[in-house]
Amino acid sequence: MPHIRRPPKRFIGNDTTAHTTTTPEEHYRADFFKVLDTVDMQLKERFHQSGLTILAKLEEVLLTGELDTAVVDQYPELNQRSLKGSLTCLSSKAAAILRSQLPEVRGLFDQVEALIRLLMVVPAASAEAERSFSALRRLKTWLRSTMMQIRINNVAVCHIHKELLGKVSREKICQEFILANEYRKHVFGSFS
Repeated sequence: MPHIRRPPKRFIGNDTTAHTTTTPEEHYRADFFKVLDTVDMQLKERFHQSGLTILAKLEEVLLTGELDTAVVDQYPELNQRSLKGSLTCLSSKAAAILRSQLPEVRGLFDQVEALIRLLMVVPAASAEAERSFSALRRLKTWLRSTMMQIRINNVAVCHIHKELLGKVSREKICQEFILANEYRKHVFGSFS
């Protein structure tokens, strides 16, 4: 429990006393409820965004087959009349049959396919961008003092694509570095 300090009289007045907690339970109870309020507020802020509600409505259109014109109007690549007809023809059994059909047959449901692609791509694309920007922010704070723009671009690409970078041969990189000029050849010799 923190040390109890008396606040100055100008803040509490002459005849009143400041509120103090008498037990550790009271102290941590107040902190606990502050944390709960913050978590609740952050979750509401995170999941009650306009973009997520539009995506939820698009998913509802796909699952129920009922067309919400206000939501579909926001996507110019979707044709309302054609989508409505495609959704009425599509049922749970038809989805399984549709997977086994030829691409020409699946082409009859092109608007449903466009709707599914929109639903599959949008959240992944925004998460990917968010991940890239947070990686760039971490790099900039870590290397802020000596980083030029071209170097930060190269380091950011290496940081974001770690799995691809892990597949590159270190020996090949070292050999290219050594063979770049005569001085390096003299200093490092051959690398094998």
